[in-house]
Amino acid sequence: MKNTLRLIAAAAVLAIATPAFAQGGGGGGGRGMQMTPEQFVARQKELLFKDITLAPAVAAKADTIIMNARAKQMEAMQAARAGGGDMAAMQEANQKLTKERNDALKALLSDADKAKFDANVAAMPQGRGRGGF
Repeated sequence: MKNTLRLIAAAAVLAIATPAFAQGGGGGGGRGMQMTPEQFVARQKELLFKDITLAPAVAAKADTIIMNARAKQMEAMQAARAGGGDMAAMQEANQKLTKERNDALKALLSDADKAKFDANVAAMPQGRGRGGF
């Protein structure tokens, strides 16, 4: 229940912040929608791959996976808002997209690194245990 409320609150903040950001507001700050795509990827990799060393080819694949997942999440949020703001549908879509992203990222890792990855996912600040989009 606590995680559900956190996700709803985060989605509401994003729903409010996105129009402000799109209109030139948002003010920098370095979090969530205010990050450049490159900053977002770097932050996600920092959190998800803490204590894991990625080969350059694997890091490039991880970048692509994270960016594609972010784009899909943004599309899902826009669709939910256009459809009347169904928070339950938005939450379900976000959970599915995060799981798909994490599964794809985990597939790039060795068995030893997969355990570290799982620990990093569990330690993420937003949406604990789901990857914290």
